[in-house]
Amino acid sequence: MLENSRAGLEYSYEKLRSPGLIQSFGSLLTLHPLTLRVLNASENVVTEIGISHKHLLGVSLIDLVENAEAIAEIQNSLKSKEQIFNNPILVLINGERFDLVLHHHDGLLLAEFERLVLGAPTRVDLDQLSDKAIMGMLVPSTLDELLDAAPKVIRLATGFDRVLLYKFDDTYRGQVVGEARRVGVESFLGMFFPESDIGAPARELYSQNFARYIPSVGAQPAKIEPRDNPLTNKPIDLSHAVLRAVANCHIDYLSNMGVSASMSFSIVSEGRLWGLFACHHYTPSQLSFTQRLICEQVAMMFVAKLTEFVNPAALEEEMLQRRIKVFATSPLSNSNPLSQHWTKEQERELLDLVNADGAALYMNGKVGEIGECPDLTYLHDFIVKTPKDFENLMRRYDNEGLFYSRSTVSSLPFGNKMREKGSGLMFIPLSADRPEFLFWFRPELVLKATWAGNPSDSQRKELNTYPSPRRSFAAWKEDIRDLSAPWTSCEIANATALRDHVIALGN
Repeated sequence: MLENSRAGLEYSYEKLRSPGLIQSFGSLLTLHPLTLRVLNASENVVTEIGISHKHLLGVSLIDLVENAEAIAEIQNSLKSKEQIFNNPILVLINGERFDLVLHHHDGLLLAEFERLVLGAPTRVDLDQLSDKAIMGMLVPSTLDELLDAAPKVIRLATGFDRVLLYKFDDTYRGQVVGEARRVGVESFLGMFFPESDIGAPARELYSQNFARYIPSVGAQPAKIEPRDNPLTNKPIDLSHAVLRAVANCHIDYLSNMGVSASMSFSIVSEGRLWGLFACHHYTPSQLSFTQRLICEQVAMMFVAKLTEFVNPAALEEEMLQRRIKVFATSPLSNSNPLSQHWTKEQERELLDLVNADGAALYMNGKVGEIGECPDLTYLHDFIVKTPKDFENLMRRYDNEGLFYSRSTVSSLPFGNKMREKGSGLMFIPLSADRPEFLFWFRPELVLKATWAGNPSDSQRKELNTYPSPRRSFAAWKEDIRDLSAPWTSCEIANATALRDHVIALGN
């Protein structure tokens, strides 16, 4: 699905960023930063620009471009202190229209040209088209709505057959958490991808480059001649080049899926690669640079709204409001809450206080359940038959009584009996002198995780080769046992605050 980091026999960051090749949907010139004379050129310039390679070397960019307004824009950008280019710049060469993208890197000025087909959007169309796309990003008011809406907006802007929203966990294993697709296209929603699919070098490039576009997976790349940067005598660093060639392994990976074109946008949140938008099309795709810019704007707006929804201060405030609501309305504040009438809303509020799926009240041997709870027989026996062990457990994190674990299998002698609905457990006392407790439960994080292919396939080695992309993308099931989602500091704080509140009322 996404860029696998092994490129032939030279698996390294250097190989990925300096392949000596570009994708052939455009052409590349490297320019001396002061004179703007051509130092290197891709071998396909004769078919793309209409000028042979040997006639381009040593020529100034200003002498190639025919429209005066583009020349003035380039010169003004070079005169500015920051030398930031308002890409793409519409240029005319031999009477043909091109999007020109300029950027400084590795001591060179890199110039990338993409021929504009008739009717293709250009930079003058950007505001109108982006306004329409971004309107779809103003609707979501929750994180779930955002995960659902963003792929739809990007698919609408591109016409791609499938757009995936792919999120990394702490170990860079990925999961598809949002999706928009054409009818009849296979769904990947909910599927997991192993860390090896996008190794560290590829993740480094995704962190540096916001967008990656491959309009034709089967197209032959074009060589850069001469291969080396004449100012450093080292391979030209194409890390930030739009046209940078694609690693052979990634081509195989996409081909195995039947994908003919792909596009991705990096999602960096709080300095870390949070995930990616991955777009797939089953025939070659031709999008102008402006069309891709619109998608970049959507992706950047996604990052802004994501930050808004998961902002630590905002989350803490939200959890505080949940606490206040439970304090004010929960039957726990009354004597003998088991005999009280609980509304559906009050039950939900108690679960939402710590984001649990189930809860149980234990009072003098009687039990009341809310939501999805495991079989409580074993827990009841543990309290009654081994009170000292239960007391030690309850005092593990707080002398006033607090316990939490995301793996009851490793924490309780009977944990394997309750792990399906109770791999996660947190409990507090509700009285200072009576056996009254509140338990919250969470299920296993993933009972049957759906992986896009068997992750062990990507580790197979053959003679004199590096691991290759998995050959089959048939869904493969793997059990992830014994773990729930972790209890956060805000959730633990809410639990202890509820304990203190209820015990204080009882006194």
